[in-house]
Amino acid sequence: MIRIIITSILLLQLQSLIAQHLPDTIPFTLSGPKVLLQGRLNDTSQVRIEFDLGAGTQAVNRQSCERLGLHFDDKVIMNNTEGINEVRKSNSNQLSIGHLQWSDLPLAEVGNMLPQEDLIVGNGLFWNKVIELDYDLNILIVRDHLPEKAKDYASQAIIYEQFRPKMKVSFTHNGETYTWWTLFDTGRDGTMLIGEDFTGTDGNWGKLKELMMLNGKKIVRLDAEIGGVKFKDIVTNAADPENPKGRCTLLGNQVLSQFNVILDNKEQKIYLKANSRMGMGYSDFKRYEAEMKGR
Repeated sequence: MIRIIITSILLLQLQSLIAQHLPDTIPFTLSGPKVLLQGRLNDTSQVRIEFDLGAGTQAVNRQSCERLGLHFDDKVIMNNTEGINEVRKSNSNQLSIGHLQWSDLPLAEVGNMLPQEDLIVGNGLFWNKVIELDYDLNILIVRDHLPEKAKDYASQAIIYEQFRPKMKVSFTHNGETYTWWTLFDTGRDGTMLIGEDFTGTDGNWGKLKELMMLNGKKIVRLDAEIGGVKFKDIVTNAADPENPKGRCTLLGNQVLSQFNVILDNKEQKIYLKANSRMGMGYSDFKRYEAEMKGR
């Protein structure tokens, strides 16, 4: 009997050890181009979570706070699409997604989320991991090591801004080609944004030839190369550096969701491979022309 008990204990310990090193596979759904996960907050509340690589911190939807029963005991300065504001902060929360768990998780309260979203989480939760977004299978995979299949992907180095990955992207406009560190923003619905970091450098704002001006921004047409794939006639907006809003140059998930992605936070590299969504629509010149004719 003692031998059986000891064997059972050893077996459980071995299973636990193996589980710690196996990848966690988490299903997700797409709401437009946004990646949504299911999780549990503070052991009681089911929450719908937007996974946003463009988020520098974890946040909670202001509309969800009462239902989730959050206790706010701090404040923090938040810079997002609402501007730069002091917001409430809830410390020491517990979050679980699949088999993954986090304790003492701080959440900043924001008002720029959709009603069906409770939380936003970013790359900071997976800082020591290798994460994969597979849009063909609609799964997020969290690993300790780079998978063998990464050799079949296009790879490049990345840098980080507050846990948010940036990669070099080349784009051509008005006969000029530029290469710029560009935020990999899976939380943005659109195609692209030319931020003040670019327009405020080397007179780039004056070099951009606009299709039109809209709310103080230039609407511009460009070609971009991302992960070895060329996207032609992107129509996007460029921010005026004389009216700074703190927005950096970024790619949105209209384009990014057309790639399966492996982000190796340990080695600071990103791997991209075109998926079955390749060829889906994005904000391009034909669409822009149709909108102008319809006015």
